[in-house]
Amino acid sequence: MNSKPPQLRDQATLRNGLRLGGPIVFGIGLILTIAGFADFFRAFGSFGMPSNFFLAFIGLPMMAVGGWMIQIGYLGTATRYVAGEVAPTIKETLGYVGLAAGSVACAKCGGENKPDAKFCDHCGAALSVTCPSCGHANAPDAIFCNQCGKALSAA
Repeated sequence: MNSKPPQLRDQATLRNGLRLGGPIVFGIGLILTIAGFADFFRAFGSFGMPSNFFLAFIGLPMMAVGGWMIQIGYLGTATRYVAGEVAPTIKETLGYVGLAAGSVACAKCGGENKPDAKFCDHCGAALSVTCPSCGHANAPDAIFCNQCGKALSAA
């Protein structure tokens, strides 16, 4: 099975096309919309019918399409920015509740300890129980070894 994520073959080309084409379509739509509304308001002074107001009905959808093209073209950049802003907050929150990879939470008092600590810095309780059969470190409240399945204590 291929471990590469599915992507478009010419994703960079499409992204650059959206980034370039979006502002062009938006700009043309803006010009048409301005021309249509200018003709509409110019007709007020002459009491005549506006002849080019239909341009606004072409320009407004073009502005929307151009805006969507710009948004899609910069979607990856915006997503990476948001991830960069949110990830440290999530890491800090996980560390606060004791789920971070950089710390070990004590089962007895909940205090945070270094990952290589054998005993809790706050209450002195053992942070893991070593299996007498295979030497695997298990949770302090484990009854059986997670590695070999043997009983951890005689009690």
